[in-house]
Amino acid sequence: MYLARKEMGSRQSQYVLRESYRSGGILYSRELAELGRDPGRFIVYSGESSFHIDEDFLGRLRLQGVSAPYGELEELLFPFIDPYIKNRLQPFRNRHTYRNWQRADEALLGRALNETHVMDRRRIHFLRMGRTSAETVEKTSALYIVLLDKSRDEIEQMILEREQALPPRDYQSYLFTIFDLQRFFHESYAHSIPQALNRERLDTFFVEEICRLAADRDFWQGFTQNGRLPYSLVRYLIMYFDAPPEDPAIWSRFSRSQRSRRFHRSSYADGERMTRTQAFTIFELSSEQLAGMRKKDLTRIYRQKAHELHPDKGGDTEQFIRLTAAYEELLPSLP
Repeated sequence: MYLARKEMGSRQSQYVLRESYRSGGILYSRELAELGRDPGRFIVYSGESSFHIDEDFLGRLRLQGVSAPYGELEELLFPFIDPYIKNRLQPFRNRHTYRNWQRADEALLGRALNETHVMDRRRIHFLRMGRTSAETVEKTSALYIVLLDKSRDEIEQMILEREQALPPRDYQSYLFTIFDLQRFFHESYAHSIPQALNRERLDTFFVEEICRLAADRDFWQGFTQNGRLPYSLVRYLIMYFDAPPEDPAIWSRFSRSQRSRRFHRSSYADGERMTRTQAFTIFELSSEQLAGMRKKDLTRIYRQKAHELHPDKGGDTEQFIRLTAAYEELLPSLP
């Protein structure tokens, strides 16, 4: 059983109690009860730090044939209780879970890799670790146990909830990674400096991957699409195109982590500040010239120089790193 959000338009959500069930070897989901816009209205407070679920609500669930354990319902509604009480109770939650922790057996770990979709594994890994790669995804099977025996709808709802904590500055690196867009580019810096890639090609590949995933019947098995693009994919389109693509902060976590490993000798990869005067010199620009430019103009110059200076093209590593640091210093001042 799980809590799902239904988008109702105008940025409003309705909450629904659902469950996953297996039929004919396929996992489906079904609705159990409508909870409205505020599931917190079914919580009754009986003291300064205590609460319980409304008895009338529990009775209505029983009449509808829902016989979920009380503790499970309480866990689902916990995010909606009064913040003061939530903060007081948080340290005492799930204590027994940690005390009884045991390493998952090999059979379960095998299922976690063999019965889950690579797209789900990439998303779970990134949301847990902050970055991911093809190599690391396949080495952390324990992370994907949470995906087992869940319908596509339950998985999407779980990932949607986790994505709420993702800061907007990480949207581009998140999408670049989970859709594995770097595989479409032969440039070696596709892994280290993705902002240097041709933006039009990147946009095209991203949209193609959205369409490919939308048409993947295995991925959407048991999920009713009704001829419309699923909300999670619509959300990814919004995340991708709403973020200004040339803003270096968007790629900060991805590019810095990659750069620091690949170009560890560079002081700029370790966080040394690039001054505007140095940046003007590197780009061979004056302050007056920069004042007449837009972000797309500087990005075009950066990409040209990046192709020339990249070490794999015969350029100098330190100069390449300095160019990127200069780009990140000048870009925020442009419209």
